Amino acid sequence: MTRERFLSRREVVRIGGMGLLCSPLAALVGCGAPAPRTYTEPGGAPYEGTDEQLLDEIQRATFSFFWNEASQNTGQVKDRALANGNDSRLMSSIAATGFGLASLCIGDQRGYGKSADILERVRKTLRFLANTLPNEHGFFFHFTNMETGQRWEKCELSSIDTSILLCGVLTRGNICESRNQRPRDDNL
Repeated sequence: MTRERFLSRREVVRIGGMGLLCSPLAALVGCGAPAPRTYTEPGGAPYEGTDEQLLDEIQRATFSFFWNEASQNTGQVKDRALANGNDSRLMSSIAATGFGLASLCIGDQRGYGKSADILERVRKTLRFLANTLPNEHGFFFHFTNMETGQRWEKCELSSIDTSILLCGVLTRGNICESRNQRPRDDNL
């Protein structure tokens, strides 16, 4: 009976190293010439406004998303929504809610909505966060039901998304400070 010869560790490392050194050259072997890239002009008329008008349009549309895709009762914002506006899903995201709070403050400063309506939405959102939305030691679940605040299926607690939410809360405070409207506990 003959004994098969196994590779030593040194031989395995050498073969592996050679493979790694040669891997950038593998793209050149047997691939032929790359297919030519073609540019397709997008359909429709080009935007005719100024850069400032385009930015304002994008900002208004962003504000509108966070305004329209949030619960009027809880302020929780959908994680995603259909572009045609006919989205009946109830999954919200605490990160989206944080972005929504920041968007409401910015929209108020730029006059994208009525200040009284925006302030009431912010208050409802903050009340819901403080009094109803379940959390574990201050960390919120990534996804929740936007009307009840209950954990969505088996999603996890999220330190990152809780941080984004809290950034939105802090933005609200900073905007009020800059407008000499110091937030008070009874305003929640």
